[in-house]
Amino acid sequence: MSGRIEKPKNIIVSTHDSISPIRGGGGLRTLRVAYEFKERGNNVIIIAPTDKIGQVNGIRIHWLHPPRKQRSQILSALKFNIRLLRKFLHFVRAVDIFFVHNTIAAAVLPFLKKFFKFRFVLDITDIHAEYLSIGRRNIFERILTPYLLKYEYYIIKSADFITVATKAMKELLILKGIDKSKIEVVYDGVDKKNIPQEKDKDSEYGIIHLGAIDRQHGVGIFIQAIPKVVKEVPQTRFFFVGGGRELLNMKRLARQLGVIDRCVFTDWLSQEAARGFLKKAIIGVIPRKDTLPNRIITTLKIYEYWASKTAVISTPLKGIKEIAYNNEDILWFQSGNAQDLGRKIIFLLKNKAFKEKFIKAGLIAVDKFNFKESTSKIVDFALGYKL
Repeated sequence: MSGRIEKPKNIIVSTHDSISPIRGGGGLRTLRVAYEFKERGNNVIIIAPTDKIGQVNGIRIHWLHPPRKQRSQILSALKFNIRLLRKFLHFVRAVDIFFVHNTIAAAVLPFLKKFFKFRFVLDITDIHAEYLSIGRRNIFERILTPYLLKYEYYIIKSADFITVATKAMKELLILKGIDKSKIEVVYDGVDKKNIPQEKDKDSEYGIIHLGAIDRQHGVGIFIQAIPKVVKEVPQTRFFFVGGGRELLNMKRLARQLGVIDRCVFTDWLSQEAARGFLKKAIIGVIPRKDTLPNRIITTLKIYEYWASKTAVISTPLKGIKEIAYNNEDILWFQSGNAQDLGRKIIFLLKNKAFKEKFIKAGLIAVDKFNFKESTSKIVDFALGYKL
């Protein structure tokens, strides 16, 4: 790792996630890193999907249309990177550091590094090509998947410094031949002051899934558990707060199972509006199946559940097991087993004392994952400071 850097640097911060409005943890993490770079006196420009605003907190923004992913994940990512390349080329001669969140926005950087001198810092919370094998793919995508996997790991290997969200992800990258000395684990986190802790009076019967609804999120397993829960506890209501490619299919499934009247599907909301639904629920669910791409992540929702006094039920994913402990601050259910998920939800609904213990433990656990500290660590590593 290089020595301490004192002079202001010209830094490009980029991601494929929307940062205005913020949609998901990636956009929030990226924006906070950009703020931290600027607070330390660096010259920062953000190149990312936005609603065409010109700046945020004094940082200039060059906006892009986000990858849509509706027809083809691969084609949308390709189009996004062509647009991104044009932006990068405009600034590359003067850039000291490219900081990119996740590889979708970094596809062109290995190529640019052959011709220009800059530090390439990659912040990873997902390995996106790994999701292709568990998603819906057309024939074109099936053929290209192994090549895209290979290229994604090549992008990661070409980075000068890498921050990852779990030890499990670091272990995977080392197995893929990436130098462990340039990988640092920095867990996600929250600012508790931005998460509502008060609950609506009927929240005792509210269960929530907060975040995107794509194939990898396993929302169908959650919906399949609803009939069992409603039979035992008729007052329950279920909130699916977010949008995604599987949203219509999940609504269809709820209708087929006869529980659509117990469900609220919001589609995409602003971050503030989405978090507002945490007031309506006492239990938060993470139903992702135990597959490789899910196994190596934590997801922002666990921190937001904890911070909002919401008891957590989750699949026992390896990355989440690094930060949470069964029967203490989280309750595991068997991967892909809707009946087991239903039993666990019913158990918490009917055992108030146990649920309250979970909620208190979650509030203690989340204090170890402060967003300001996490962001500071990421920026320290990006600037070459030893952690």
